Amino acid sequence: MILSLAVILLFVIYGILILYYWLIWRSIPGFMDTGDMPALKFSIIIAARNEEENIGRLLKALQEQDFPPGSFEIIVVDDHSTDKTAAIVSSFEQVKLLKLQDDRTLNSYKKKAIGKGIAAAAHDMIITTDADCIPPAAWLRTIALFRERSN
Repeated sequence: MILSLAVILLFVIYGILILYYWLIWRSIPGFMDTGDMPALKFSIIIAARNEEENIGRLLKALQEQDFPPGSFEIIVVDDHSTDKTAAIVSSFEQVKLLKLQDDRTLNSYKKKAIGKGIAAAAHDMIITTDADCIPPAAWLRTIALFRERSN
């Protein structure tokens, strides 16, 4: 009997907590794109290893962003690829290609690749993405609008 009451009490408390969270969630205003073009500049860093099947689609999607082309740079760090990843990246004129040097003491090449990309970045705002991601056309503008509104 006591166990049943305890379970019912916990269920009621849990239900009230979920209702509270739902009400708070509903009170957050939705994002409205004002159409303004933010003045932020980004460095987009992509650590890639053997991504010949994906990297071209990603770079094409980044070049098709509805964000001013001079407001962002794309840096691809080739993490010891053994396929045509570097050749595909080199075919994109506005993309900076960096290559990791052999360092057999590392156990986390992706972190090293991102660190090298950050060191080469020209802008303070850094965005990282994986080579197998395809962002929508408004991706950079949305990030920039959220960043400007949060300040």
